[in-house]
Amino acid sequence: MASFILRRLIALIPVMCIVLVIVFSLVRIIPGDPATTLLGPGATQQQIEALRAQLNLDESVILQFYHYVTGLFVGDFGVSLKTGQPVAQEILQRLPATIELSVLAVLVAIIFGIPIGVLSATRPNSLFDHVTRVVSLIGVSMPAFLLALVLQLIFATYLGWLPVSGRFSPYLPVERVTGFAILDGLLTGNLDGALSAVQHLILPTAVLAAFLAATLGRFVRNTMLDVMGEDFIRTAKAKGLRRRDVVLNHGLRNSLLPAVTIVGLKFAEMLGGAILTETIFAWPGIGRYMFEAIKNRDYPVIQGTTLVFALLFVLTSIIVDVLYGVLDPRVRRKMG
Repeated sequence: MASFILRRLIALIPVMCIVLVIVFSLVRIIPGDPATTLLGPGATQQQIEALRAQLNLDESVILQFYHYVTGLFVGDFGVSLKTGQPVAQEILQRLPATIELSVLAVLVAIIFGIPIGVLSATRPNSLFDHVTRVVSLIGVSMPAFLLALVLQLIFATYLGWLPVSGRFSPYLPVERVTGFAILDGLLTGNLDGALSAVQHLILPTAVLAAFLAATLGRFVRNTMLDVMGEDFIRTAKAKGLRRRDVVLNHGLRNSLLPAVTIVGLKFAEMLGGAILTETIFAWPGIGRYMFEAIKNRDYPVIQGTTLVFALLFVLTSIIVDVLYGVLDPRVRRKMG
């Protein structure tokens, strides 16, 4: 297992190099000049040239790439053209908010998705199965931005039960310790702040979890229906095992491998692709940070966030592979 993880980590190096080259090239192909964007339409040509020289944008692309790569080796992602702050520092400030939201969304999706899939598989073509099928289709089909707006309209505007956006109430600020708002509220004894953070998490979590829960539920259902028809399931029943043990210990366990892949990939997407959700809910995470960088043509931020996304995605894939080995002894033997 250790050698397998080591091989995957080594394979990570060329992948990240390719991502680095692609991202560095693409952000410079996009039309527009960041100096002009930052100074606005009233800037003179002299001011634009001066800012370009200050930001080293007047250097050749190869020289810019060289400086960027050498900076990465010492953890220097560059300086944001918009804020003037180190990109690595700003990413680290925002990453906990994205991780907090993504982890909670995945947990909610697993809590709802897998039991619904199991119950649907054990009661195929029943009323429960038909209802969950319709709900799942709605969850998969509805765009995230539309679901977010509907939930904001109902629960924040009309009912007033939940806050419409943000991470916690401005009247109940949470002192930053770890960057995770709920945990920080508990650590500092600010229970009202922690409760406010929980309330602010509910709507964006529901939006992110809806698609994954619907997908997971249908996937587990279909996989379990196939598994429950296998010979080893009939053998387990013939041995007199209880139905619950057959379903959970034999059926569900052998149905979880594809589900682990879906959860892992979706979790990686959430870490790097919750841009719409974070923007709609004004969530101060890394996705919204990247969205603002794209609007402002902030090259260093776009490169830095994309690299972090790629790294998180690959690391999540490695974790998924390791979980495969834990769940399936055949895969574990192949891993060595």
